[in-house]
Amino acid sequence: MTQPEFDLLIKNVRLVRPHGNVVHESDIAVNAGKFALVAPGIDVSRAKKVQDGMGYLAFPGVVDAHMHSGIYSPLAEDAVTESKAAAMGGVTSSLKYFRTGQY
Repeated sequence: MTQPEFDLLIKNVRLVRPHGNVVHESDIAVNAGKFALVAPGIDVSRAKKVQDGMGYLAFPGVVDAHMHSGIYSPLAEDAVTESKAAAMGGVTSSLKYFRTGQY
């Protein structure tokens, strides 16, 4: 018996890709913390663990090249809430502009 090649297989997601106006039915295979294969119909026997994506949308990570913190609330509070909001929206990297209220 051979070892499964993927650590995790997420079945049944709707994949959103850049430069497109449709979503694609797909599966996502992960190995060693990295995407190993993105394709429809990946056999579950190829993975150690299988998770049902329940038809949810899957987005690639987003880089936000222009974020502000400390404008509407104190910096210590705003940096946390803005970072959490960005992460929930799929932002994996950001360039932040901090405003401390001090000139």
